[in-house]
This record gives sequence, C-alpha cells and structure tokens, in this order.
Amino acid sequence: MPNDGNTEELLPAERRQRIMDWFDVHFAGSSQDLAERFGISVSTIRRDLDYLAKEGFLSRTHGGAVRMRPQASYEPSTELARNTAVEEKRSIVAEAVKQLRPDQSIMIDTGTICHDLADAIAQVDFPLTIITNDIYVAKALTYKPQLSVVMPGGANRFGAYSLLGEPGLAFVRDVRCDMFFMSAQAVDGDCASDTVMELVEMKRAMMAASEKTCLLADSSRFNGRALYRIAPLERIHTVITDEGLAPSMREAIRSHGVTLNCVSLG
Repeated sequence: MPNDGNTEELLPAERRQRIMDWFDVHFAGSSQDLAERFGISVSTIRRDLDYLAKEGFLSRTHGGAVRMRPQASYEPSTELARNTAVEEKRSIVAEAVKQLRPDQSIMIDTGTICHDLADAIAQVDFPLTIITNDIYVAKALTYKPQLSVVMPGGANRFGAYSLLGEPGLAFVRDVRCDMFFMSAQAVDGDCASDTVMELVEMKRAMMAASEKTCLLADSSRFNGRALYRIAPLERIHTVITDEGLAPSMREAIRSHGVTLNCVSLG
C-alpha cells in the first residue's frame, strides 16, 4: 500500500482530516493498512478511528473501520462488501443458524452476508426447504441431499448475484414460508432501506410471504438510509447485528417491538 508520508507529527485534527479524505474515496480500511499508508503506529490509527467513530463519521469494525453511509444511492461493490466487517458477519451468521429448526421453510435474500449464511447452512445435517433469488446462495446449497432449494426466477442484475422481477415476484407471492433472512444496505431508527427499487420489491414480497423476518446486518449498516424504503422496523421480527451497534440505535430498534440480538465476536 502506498505511503502518504509520516503524519504522526501532524496535529491530531489535521491527521484525522487526511484519514477522512481517504475514507471518502475508499469506504473501508483495516487498521494495519491505514497505519502503513499514513506512516503512523497501529495504536495511533486505532485512537483516530475511535475518535472519528465517536463523532459519527466512521463505524468501527473488528479490524478497522468503514465510512458511515450518508449517501442514499451509494452501494459498495460485491467484492468490497465481501471484505468489509468479516469477523462481524461471521458472528452474525453463526447466531442466525441457531434460529433454524428441522423441516422449516425459509427464504434467503441476496447480499454478501446472505452468502455467508448459505455457506453455514450448507453444513447443517437436518432437512430444510430454501427459497432464494440469489445465484450464489443456490450454488452453495447445491448437492446437499438434506436441503431442497427453489429459485423463483427473474432477470440477473448486472454485477450481482440476484434475480429480480417476473416471474420471481409472482412465484414468491404464492408461497408461505416460516422465516425470511433479509439483508439491507442501510438501517435507521425508522426503517430498513436499499438502493435498487426492483431489489426492494423482491424483499417486500419475501417479507409478505414469510411468517417472520430476521434482518442480518453488521453495525456499519446502521444510522444511514438508502434511497428506497424496504419496510418500517415494526415489520421486522428480529435483528441480528454485532456488539458495535450504538446504544442509541439499540434503544430505537427495541422501541419498535423488535427483538434485537447484538452478538459478540467469536
């Protein structure tokens, strides 16, 4: 990683501004890589990241930080999302698998955290029926005799694994499942939201087709709002996130009658 010069001797405010300028472009970074880039110690970069997170500019992850999501239309690439908050997602998925029971019918949304969930479900040893509009999820669950996998169909969204539109929407509206594991680009104290209207339409249909909805989202997804509203929080039964979620957001979520599970990192 290129070095931006030794910033250890700069005033803290100036150094933190340079760090924020970097996050404006790159969105996510690890403490180790940022320390090398700015020519400072890991302990210094951690203090700077903690400060910027406290001020609401960044959200801390186990290995670094990500920029908060103020832009309603911003969506990180699949590869970037896959390498962001890795430890947090792993702990969230481990908790989500505990919700499963033999012979359940479940729906699995699209997105990198749902890809991790699919990889974990592939290891269960009891029967499940799974409906998903995500090609990666379906592939991960193929050749598992205990699992019955159904794909509703639709058109593949460029640059992603999701299938959207008809005939998938019509199919989903005619089924009834026990649980929907949903992802979202952003969550605030009012609703979950995403950046693509066709994706939101599919999520809404999956919610309507399921008895319960469980939202899986690492703490960096909170305190922001994407362009399109998926559903108000009271329509979501359970939120599973990591221990990095701010106390104010915890209170806001619970005020809507949602069961909140903030898991510690394994």
